[in-house]
Amino acid sequence: MSRRSFLPGILFLAIALSLPVIIFAQQNPSARRNNPERPAPGVNTPTNKSVVSPTIIRTDLGEALSVIQANYIDGKKLDYNSIFKSSINGMLNVLDPHSTYFDPVEYASFRTEQRSEYFGIGATIGDLRQGDLVNTYIRATFEDAPAARAGLRFGDRILEVDGKSMKGKTYPEVRKFLLGPRGTTVKVTVEHAASRQTETVTITRDAVPLPSIPQAYLVRPGVGYVAMTGGFNQTTSD
Repeated sequence: MSRRSFLPGILFLAIALSLPVIIFAQQNPSARRNNPERPAPGVNTPTNKSVVSPTIIRTDLGEALSVIQANYIDGKKLDYNSIFKSSINGMLNVLDPHSTYFDPVEYASFRTEQRSEYFGIGATIGDLRQGDLVNTYIRATFEDAPAARAGLRFGDRILEVDGKSMKGKTYPEVRKFLLGPRGTTVKVTVEHAASRQTETVTITRDAVPLPSIPQAYLVRPGVGYVAMTGGFNQTTSD
């Protein structure tokens, strides 16, 4: 590849990495004509409290995405949900570095952590990607939890949940099928890692504790170690 053809690739990569800056700093020519003296974001202006209109933001964002889609490698495979989430988090970070945007699924997970328990099968799952192929596996089961009692173990591949194929689904998608009200049942079909045999088990969902202090012990007299994953509703009792 020649130096001349390599430089545009660097340019467009820089455009992608600085997307939040583009949204606010770049204007199309017509916007400049209509707002010839629009101050840069963050500049205090005593006479104009709203320096950037929502319409201009949408226009600039659309133009930035069009440039990236047309010129960036794999631009046709852009994940627009991730891009918009990153843009929102970028804006929040400018206002307050400790603020974070949650989509509905993330917010529900956050609320579950706050309660220090959830209703499900009592297993940690994760997905493994190989090219375009995605499979979800059991990473661990909690002691005396429904999944452990049903015989699920580390490395078991989740094939179906209630007769629906989980092939190609990411672990957050599979997790939604496994969660449910306490006392309800769910049929899980897995391929065991050790034997490669397929088995379908019926699991009754139950409350699964999420202790905020998984480890605590004395290092030496007068000195203790407490591992705290966060400050939740049950932290004091834990």
